[in-house]
Amino acid sequence: MSLLSSGLFWGIVIVFLGLSIILREIFDVHFPFLRVLFGAVLIWWGVRMIAGGFQKNETVAFSETDSGWDDGKKEYSVVFGRGNFDLFKAPPITSDRKLEVNVVFGNGKLILNDSIPTIVKTNTVFGTTRTPNGTTAAFGETAFRTSTYKEGEPALKIETNTVFGQLEIETKRW
Repeated sequence: MSLLSSGLFWGIVIVFLGLSIILREIFDVHFPFLRVLFGAVLIWWGVRMIAGGFQKNETVAFSETDSGWDDGKKEYSVVFGRGNFDLFKAPPITSDRKLEVNVVFGNGKLILNDSIPTIVKTNTVFGTTRTPNGTTAAFGETAFRTSTYKEGEPALKIETNTVFGQLEIETKRW
């Protein structure tokens, strides 16, 4: 399914169009949402092409899901929904593995195995990201490491992006 024929794309276009009309008519704020959206789509498309195409990812939009570890997935995303991403059963790490978790206008929960060396770099904008060590970010970048993480050794490297949403990171041990 292409981006232009997906319900997610057209849903976002309609939401932004509605926001643009409300801001313009009620608050007299003139913000070119459609131009910004068009630019964002072009950037997204270009980054995907540079990064190796459209890989197997999981995106939850306007719904709720519970997902587990999948070797083929490189990205988990929640847009206007709720998602629980349980990576507890990830296999032992023999080489660096990168994942991305995105929460946009939604709620997400990321469950990690503390026995697997993991570093999570969080980026938060107008949202909340909570880590197991008690750090809460509302704006900016933070990092969380599991107790088995050692610099320079193979690890699961996760980048999270939370925008107008909430992400909770939880660890469990075997």
